[in-house]
Amino acid sequence: MAIALIDADIVNYQSAAAAQRDFGFEVWSDATKALDSALEQIEEQMVGAECDDVILCYSPRNGSNFRKKVMSQYKMNRKAKPKPVCYVPLRDELEKRFKYKSVDWLEADDLMSLMHQKMEQDTVIVSIDKDMGAVPCTWYNPMKMAWAEEISIHKANYNWLYQTLIGDTTDGYKGLMMCGDKKAKILLSEFYSCDVDADGKRVDDFDFDGAWKAIEEAYDAKGQDNLLEQARVARILRTGDYDMKNNRIKLFHPNKEEWLNL
Repeated sequence: MAIALIDADIVNYQSAAAAQRDFGFEVWSDATKALDSALEQIEEQMVGAECDDVILCYSPRNGSNFRKKVMSQYKMNRKAKPKPVCYVPLRDELEKRFKYKSVDWLEADDLMSLMHQKMEQDTVIVSIDKDMGAVPCTWYNPMKMAWAEEISIHKANYNWLYQTLIGDTTDGYKGLMMCGDKKAKILLSEFYSCDVDADGKRVDDFDFDGAWKAIEEAYDAKGQDNLLEQARVARILRTGDYDMKNNRIKLFHPNKEEWLNL
């Protein structure tokens, strides 16, 4: 059986938030309820992903995030909303009970992606975050999937460029001006194909270079010069993007190699 790489940021936040009550003059939190909720979620997600072991993946406690070096406004809108009262104590307790991993400068999304591609054991990424659809991996979304699904490199690249087009207001980047879901899909549709082979296996293909050129033209037509910035913050790190030895991130560029020192 496989190891579940669980997005512990989400489990931790949801469980702590559900156990909190704001009475206006006082905020009250039930730490026991938060822990019970988190343990229940972890167990259910392991079962749903058909895994018999788990590693909790957290973003760094110190808040370091390489995307903030790429785009200073990244997730700035979240600073106004503090974490639930028992978020940190709950994280402390979960880290005592389970194997966990956290790496400075890497969000949990990046960490899960890199671990999935590096570990020798079979792993399943477990997260409700749509960004995991932009990672070549085995992904289980407990809110939307009956079982884990394989995300091909072609589908991952499609989803990554789709996000580059529509942006993500939650994370603070806007993508291409006036480009929503419908326009993004129309632009990318001619470069992506999906079929089923004789064995009933899904086979897809994506002309990345062609799609990238079309996106460049769309950004130029809007007078935008921030395409690389948007693509870099939208990209979840993959094998080869992170140099642990030299503590640097390989930033995406279609024509040359660029590194960001951390």
